[in-house]
Amino acid sequence: MTERLVIRLASSASQKNYWLIWSDSENEIIASGEVDNAEQLSTLTEKALQRRVICLLPGVDVCIKKVVIKGAFNRQMQQALPYLVEEELASDVEKLHFNVIAKETHSVHVAICDKQQMHHWLEWLENAQVQCKQFIPEGLTLPLSESGPWQAVQLGEQWLIRETADITWSCDVSMLNTILTSKLTNLADGVSAPRIESYSPIIENAVGQWSAHDAILPMELLAVGTKNNTVNMLTGEFKPAKAANPYIKKWRVPAIVGAILFTVSVINIYSKTLQVQAETELIQQQVETIYSQAFPGESKLKYARIRHKLEVMQKQLQGSSREFDFLTVLNDLSPALTSLKKFQINSLKFDSKKQQLQLALTAPSFQSFETFTTDLPEHLSAEQGALNNSKTGVSGVLTITQK
Repeated sequence: MTERLVIRLASSASQKNYWLIWSDSENEIIASGEVDNAEQLSTLTEKALQRRVICLLPGVDVCIKKVVIKGAFNRQMQQALPYLVEEELASDVEKLHFNVIAKETHSVHVAICDKQQMHHWLEWLENAQVQCKQFIPEGLTLPLSESGPWQAVQLGEQWLIRETADITWSCDVSMLNTILTSKLTNLADGVSAPRIESYSPIIENAVGQWSAHDAILPMELLAVGTKNNTVNMLTGEFKPAKAANPYIKKWRVPAIVGAILFTVSVINIYSKTLQVQAETELIQQQVETIYSQAFPGESKLKYARIRHKLEVMQKQLQGSSREFDFLTVLNDLSPALTSLKKFQINSLKFDSKKQQLQLALTAPSFQSFETFTTDLPEHLSAEQGALNNSKTGVSGVLTITQK
């Protein structure tokens, strides 16, 4: 992303929040403005799309301290860090968020912020549907001068001061001279008072040595300072989870619905397959039973062997006149018998002399017998005997002959 949306969050929900969109490729401001309160951050929702969002935290809410340590900074030192500065803080360390922003040989610089305040800022952004992965204390985006002067700029009713690479602070306009007097008075012996370079109009009777820099919009100055800035207060319990791909999120529900429909479809197909398989096995068992009844002297054969015999016989009959024998008739009746899903064959009798096959059947209705007769091959005819209706179904005898 070549564009960044930089939002300077306020200390309270009722205060103004400043914002600016900066283009790295064009090296210029795309748009800027302010919103009156936290609720109006929702007006930035669309602007945050497809842009990297960086939030600046007010210096009045973030305290940066230099902490002297002994030995290397490791995991144990990280856990003990809050208690090394506990006496210097007015709040319970358990309610504070500590984030190391710089490490040196015998010291670290740590940024400290109230956990509840961190939750408030994250809640504002969540309500506005603005995703932000980086919180930077505002003072750490001010320019860093190699010659040593402090950098200063006024944003709204507050002044932002950067003393060194890792020490910054902010205060209300009314408190600026008071804090400067305290800091300059406490300088070590032999250390001259630093010059303060201002990017905003210098206030009257300002304490210290001030010099004016070329005027620049405060938010532009801070936005430029966010480039390649690695400081991030969103660590530990505030570390953001990996955001889902917006395209995946967009198509997640349709994909789930499609997967459910596909699963249901597969289940239906599988159920129907099982049903057809069960019906096929039943018909095969009936064929084996009929064959055993017709040829009691032969060994019992499975359906596959019976089918093979019928196919061989059918090939032998090709090109010759059709004969009316048991196996041939049984093969011709296969399609009609297969359609009789709820028929029960009670008995059959084949009379080679009369050239007829009698089937004693039980069906669920009278219409079933008519359907069976209709499904017979053209060269066969069926004579229907008397039909009896009982609790178990409609039973009767069909006499199959060749036309």
